[in-house]
Amino acid sequence: MRLRATTLAAVLLAAGALAAGCGSEAGIVRGGTIIGGTLTVYSLMPDPEHGAARDIVDGEKLALAQAGGKAGAFKITFASLDERSDDPAERTAGAAAAARDAITDAQVVAVVDALDSETAMSTVPLFNAAGILQVSPGAGYRGLTSRAGPGEPERYQPAARPVFARVVGDDRAQAAALVAAAVAEAGPRPAIAVEQEPGAEADDIAGAVRGLVRAGGGRLVGDTARADAVIYVGDDPANAAGVAEGVAREAPDAAIVLGDEVVRAGVADQLAPAARRRAVLVSRAPRPGSTPELRAFEASFRRLYGRDPGPYAAVGYEAMRAVLEAIRRAGPDATKRQAVIDQFFRGPERDGLLGRWRIEPTGVRTNPSFSAVRASDGAPVRSRAPILALNGGD
Repeated sequence: MRLRATTLAAVLLAAGALAAGCGSEAGIVRGGTIIGGTLTVYSLMPDPEHGAARDIVDGEKLALAQAGGKAGAFKITFASLDERSDDPAERTAGAAAAARDAITDAQVVAVVDALDSETAMSTVPLFNAAGILQVSPGAGYRGLTSRAGPGEPERYQPAARPVFARVVGDDRAQAAALVAAAVAEAGPRPAIAVEQEPGAEADDIAGAVRGLVRAGGGRLVGDTARADAVIYVGDDPANAAGVAEGVAREAPDAAIVLGDEVVRAGVADQLAPAARRRAVLVSRAPRPGSTPELRAFEASFRRLYGRDPGPYAAVGYEAMRAVLEAIRRAGPDATKRQAVIDQFFRGPERDGLLGRWRIEPTGVRTNPSFSAVRASDGAPVRSRAPILALNGGD
């Protein structure tokens, strides 16, 4: 596990920045109180110097820089931890180790964590037991916030109260976006095949997709060669690219719809030319440049970092802004971790780069939004199915 940190003064020279905070070796249990006028927000991402994780971290830092490194009367320091494990086969081990490091920091007030559902399943119980706000930019598994399987979400809430929330839509909302994209590309009542990886999250998304198709989104077929559209569910970009290549051979006119998990992991760069021509990328991140607010954000990002932001930078930015607002609303009680959690979960509806939304008491985001673009040219996909609109909910 690796710690990356930068000083606030250095980034403020360009328009803001950040300092890392470290703490004691004693773990935090059930919230508690922070001593002093400095609070630390942690970012826990896999490989935070590359890809979507880098964009998310830099988006967080930009939000903090624009706030002048403060929330209300409190100075905010920032620490970025690398969740990767030395053994790629044990990726949840690195996430759990990073979570424990954050929990030992006496100044920690919140974490932006859980980019994917597998690591979230290991870190959510840890932060819940500690009583620390955990804001996710990507973990969509419904069982983290509601019942999707036996004992859920209670198994992830040892303290018997939620501290985990998403700023993005959950997997049921993603299922609606996947079906909407398939219908938009293949026409009304298309023949839809579902290809999925094993696992609880993939089972949940695939089950929701099949239910929506049966409810009027199309006709389910088991053979991809007979499909007008193939929806891929999973998180392995290499496997997704291989399936897409096979579909392009067997059904060259079929749309190939790929979900957020593999899009975020860079599947677009692994697609063969034939698959790219028919692929649609569905993402929890907004389409770059699609609103005046996003264009202003992208310009600020370029000024600070000297590069264009990837789509997921906006997700990190909004996650940090939401955390800072909760701290500000808590006022002098922001040293009490539970007070910050309460303000985050009770916050008003907000407008931002991710649309109009608020957090429900369970930690679920209202009005989830998704973008869908063609891999070949980045053109947006427009849904012709109102009940499955790409910004639709559960």
